[in-house]
Amino acid sequence: MTSEEQTMLEGIVSRALEVMKIVPSPLLISTKKYIEEALIVGQDSASYRLVELIDSQQNKKLSRFGLVGKGGVGKTLLLKRVFNSEHIQSLFCNDLMLWLTVSQNPSFSALRNELVKQIVLQINEKLGSTEEDHVKTWLNECMRKHKFALFLDDVWETSTILLEELCVPLFPLHKSNIIIATSRATSMLSRLGVPNSSLIQMQDLTEDDSWSLFSFHAFPHNEGILPRSINEETARGVCKECGGLPLALKVIGNAMAGTIHSNEWEFALHRLQNDVTQSLSSTLSNRLRISYDALADVADCGISLQLCFLSLAAFSEDEVISTAVTTLYWIGEGLVVGTNPLQIGEIYVNWLADRCLIEPLQKDYDGRVIFFRVHDVLYDLAHQIAEKEGNCFFQAGRGLSEIPADDYSGHIRISLMHNSLTSVGTAFRAPNIRSFLLAWNHSLTEIPKGVIGSMTVLRVLDLSRTGVQSLPENMDCLKYLVCLRLHSVPIKRLPNSVGALKNLEVLDLFRSDITELPDGISMLTSLKLLDIGLCKHLHYMPFGVSHLTSLEYLAAHGSSNIGWKKCGENWLSIADLGTLHRLKRLGLENNGEIIQEGMLGSMKQMESLYLLLTDMERLPQDITSMSKLKKIWLVCPQLLQLENSFCVFQHLGSISIYNCHMLKQLPSLHRLPSLKHLNIVKCPNIEKFPEEFGRVEGFPKLEIFSLLEVGKIEQLPIAEEGALPALKVLTIMKCEALQRLPQCYWNLKSIEKIRVYGCSKVLFVMAEEEKIIKTKIKVQTITLSIIETQVLEERFFNLVCGGIYFPYGEFWHNEMFQFLDDVNGFYLF
Repeated sequence: MTSEEQTMLEGIVSRALEVMKIVPSPLLISTKKYIEEALIVGQDSASYRLVELIDSQQNKKLSRFGLVGKGGVGKTLLLKRVFNSEHIQSLFCNDLMLWLTVSQNPSFSALRNELVKQIVLQINEKLGSTEEDHVKTWLNECMRKHKFALFLDDVWETSTILLEELCVPLFPLHKSNIIIATSRATSMLSRLGVPNSSLIQMQDLTEDDSWSLFSFHAFPHNEGILPRSINEETARGVCKECGGLPLALKVIGNAMAGTIHSNEWEFALHRLQNDVTQSLSSTLSNRLRISYDALADVADCGISLQLCFLSLAAFSEDEVISTAVTTLYWIGEGLVVGTNPLQIGEIYVNWLADRCLIEPLQKDYDGRVIFFRVHDVLYDLAHQIAEKEGNCFFQAGRGLSEIPADDYSGHIRISLMHNSLTSVGTAFRAPNIRSFLLAWNHSLTEIPKGVIGSMTVLRVLDLSRTGVQSLPENMDCLKYLVCLRLHSVPIKRLPNSVGALKNLEVLDLFRSDITELPDGISMLTSLKLLDIGLCKHLHYMPFGVSHLTSLEYLAAHGSSNIGWKKCGENWLSIADLGTLHRLKRLGLENNGEIIQEGMLGSMKQMESLYLLLTDMERLPQDITSMSKLKKIWLVCPQLLQLENSFCVFQHLGSISIYNCHMLKQLPSLHRLPSLKHLNIVKCPNIEKFPEEFGRVEGFPKLEIFSLLEVGKIEQLPIAEEGALPALKVLTIMKCEALQRLPQCYWNLKSIEKIRVYGCSKVLFVMAEEEKIIKTKIKVQTITLSIIETQVLEERFFNLVCGGIYFPYGEFWHNEMFQFLDDVNGFYLF
């Protein structure tokens, strides 16, 4: 498009918006489709060369390019750099830019779903149906009609059929479509149709670039500068043994971080030079082994931390892994012990992240990693050690339709998750197995009685997202079972024999079809976690739950049919929960039953509280006795008032107030010394915030403040100089009465991002102040008009309801904000 045509189009759009009385979004500072990238050092020549190749083939219908190099050389980082480059962004600013991580054993259906999500984000094309044939046709048509750049990371043997499975058109209508792929082997890219002239061989980093990257990770407490106590020649020797591979430099650098004595560096150098792990074939794995071995030196938990790392190979390669699920496995195997194993597991995950052994994808308000991924080279390392030294059989995501015939008597951990198993053969025997993971085998419908009876030392059994409809009656054979996960299974009842599992600590029935819990549940005296959230067919809780005095986590929110009234001797009431003195996390939907004073006050260990309360005008005052409370989530449609006594919590870090339709004002939340996240969502009658919200002494640690559909709020408090010192992200969405956003918010000390979605009056004022706001270059300002916001909301919920978009976050509105962030400047007109 020429500049004259662009100007003409902008004029047409402007006039159309004026006719519709819609204020355009003027402050989309960047129209980049951004892929987050880590620190990258070197590789400038390869980056420039790839861009040159792309420029040289702009007149072709479809061009293919490739980056080839060994694992850990930085192919993914370089591909992200090219994706984010101003030049490539400008070439495809109004077109499709798509990114997929393919991996060794990809699910083509999952890859197509990811393409659908990204396309719906960028263009105004509705999917309609999620039937596979329709999705394929829709994808092919979208990419045929719209110019696209498709980035394919980590391509393996499937390259011969990959483009066909992704429905990439052979004859697109527009010129200058490109496919850029990365792989460890030239042959893989050749099968993808990349000509030799368009292949770029990735080189190892130079000595100077290697030292720069290594120092950044090895000496974090000295600003990347070598401390005097360490011999430079020895340190550079360790750096040299990393072979110029960015992954090795980062991981080994982090393994050496905090090591200040030269003799320790000399020992590390000796190990690297002598290649002590000849049993592993990969040279890079040999080098990275030192970072795994270094975990053993972590005080009091080294061996457990090593086993925790190895257990990550039980997941599929490149899978997005949940800290919560991982921690449950670790608890089951006895790898995390103590008075708060869930918290210890979360700490372990953060330790692995600090050592660059995992890649965090999302963090909670207090820095805890919620979701993460393992680099494929580190995944290979964990997989090799686990299978060769840990007696593990890990074959997740391999497309298996049956369990391979083998002797499993020597295995202690088996993972067959994310396959296509239809059965576990009656002859299957693994008498020494401690962990059996079968999740995500949708066609698996039963576990034979004989198989259960043979696994007498089993500690972890995961049947989540399978088709299992019942468990065998001999579950009492599993007398050492600690963790039983039946998340999202069509099972309707548990056998009474489950009550004999004296060591069971985790029972996960989330979103299952369970209709009743066994009467013998009171016998589960070791149970610490019971999750019955979103169990729509469960109508009551047995009184025996009140006897589970070890229980620390009870999730019942979303199970909207549970009756909490005392309708029989065996029925549990909310008052009966008062015996659970050790509860630290509680999710509860009262379903019309009033929570009286004294019902919750005995739960003095409570840390996370999720309350969906109907017909309650005030919260019971005794919750203020929960002095350890860190997170609270409230849905109270009839709530009239939050008392100032609500602000006594010294450790409260996150507050989310949802659907409190009758609430007119907020208490003195600014007095909470530890508050980091504040979300106010769909509270239409709140008219103003206390002026103290903008005072210097208020909200000392608040980092994220979100307002969504707070319909009567007309103004935000003026922030005094020095106020809100920690605020990083301010989000305002569909607050139509809000008049303007004071400019002082762009001047806050720590502010990084301001989002304004669908607030017409604010957008109008911002348009008038555009020149001033654009000078605040350190702040990313994202705006969308009300029409844009509504269209994207509809797209978001269509994707969620269709099963295409799988949110990572805890609540939908956080995913909504991220979804809108991803759009980040794509006009819909």
